[in-house]
Amino acid sequence: MREPFFIKVPWLESKVTETDFPVVSTDFYPTLLDLANIPLKPEQHKDGISLKPLLEGKELKINRPLFWHYPHYGNQGGEPSSIIQQNGWKLIHYWEDNRLELFKLPSTEKDELNVVAKHPKLAKQLHNKLMNWLQKVDAKFPKKDTEYDSIKDAKRDFNMINQKLKSLEKNRLEILSKDFKPNANWWKSKITKD
Repeated sequence: MREPFFIKVPWLESKVTETDFPVVSTDFYPTLLDLANIPLKPEQHKDGISLKPLLEGKELKINRPLFWHYPHYGNQGGEPSSIIQQNGWKLIHYWEDNRLELFKLPSTEKDELNVVAKHPKLAKQLHNKLMNWLQKVDAKFPKKDTEYDSIKDAKRDFNMINQKLKSLEKNRLEILSKDFKPNANWWKSKITKD
């Protein structure tokens, strides 16, 4: 969840700056409105704030929870989950089995372990805040797949680990080689079926 976030605004004459202010993709829209001198539309960007002050070298003194809702499976292994991050803590609710994970941020290798058992009261508070937010934004929730087959799932996981990942690594090394020359279909996209 901690990813570099780069913004360049050609008409702002600010020095290259770096900040550790936490942002989320829902901040794009109000930031773009603000940069274009268009009045903000809070009813359309309830979860985002304008980052223009940061781009102008100012500080934002806002302590807000950040939310993510991912009610589906991802093609890179993600599973249905919802997340809240606030005050140096990150709580993850997994929809498959309703388990919770709690992490102290910033995490170090030692602190990466789930500490929900050590902080049950905090986990409950964050979980309640997360569930209230999901209800407030009328979030859509995952539904049980009646065609799910655990045997097929295990076979797919085995093939991903033992075949697909090796193939992807080979392609990655080709693309990163010094003599790589891209052509019209260098990404080698293929239509595949399981």
